[in-house]
Amino acid sequence: KVSYERDGINYSLSGEPFNIHLDWRLMPGHEEDFNWVLVAIQDITARKKAEEYLRYLGTHDVMTGLYNRAYFEEQIIKLADTPTVSIIMADLDGLKQVNDTLGHQAGDKFIRRAAEILKSAFDDEVAIARIGGDEFAILLPDYNSEDAQKIVDHIRSLIPLNNKYYQGPELDISLGVSTRRENEALEKT
Repeated sequence: KVSYERDGINYSLSGEPFNIHLDWRLMPGHEEDFNWVLVAIQDITARKKAEEYLRYLGTHDVMTGLYNRAYFEEQIIKLADTPTVSIIMADLDGLKQVNDTLGHQAGDKFIRRAAEILKSAFDDEVAIARIGGDEFAILLPDYNSEDAQKIVDHIRSLIPLNNKYYQGPELDISLGVSTRRENEALEKT
């Protein structure tokens, strides 16, 4: 080979990692003895961070930090062959009234509180998505209907605790759960 390019990780003298682009080229006429080689190393850390942030924006709801609808629908497709999948749907009650009486900033806080409750119900990495203005969905692969119902009950127990620590309108969330039946398309669950 007379040229080689690759992105990788390098380390500063203090041990901090940074992203690099390495470009190695053998100069023409030196193919036999390799006496003249050009090596260029470019710091691409800022570009990699920007790419990572764009990836994050493509899969997350910026206001809540939860996954977005596009990510949720992508996961539905990926879980097509998983035999047992439960989905919890959550709808934030009273958002329109909060927006109309207290303003959209208060409504945004209301949505973030609902997201906080849903996130706190799980210890592990579960796909919780904000799929609409006041609608959330939680994908639970390998959860049967009884296990999913326990999660719903746990979420319901967190709502009064959240209301206890926040001033303003009381938060309430309508919750429903469905588990895929055998040979049923996940989209119909």
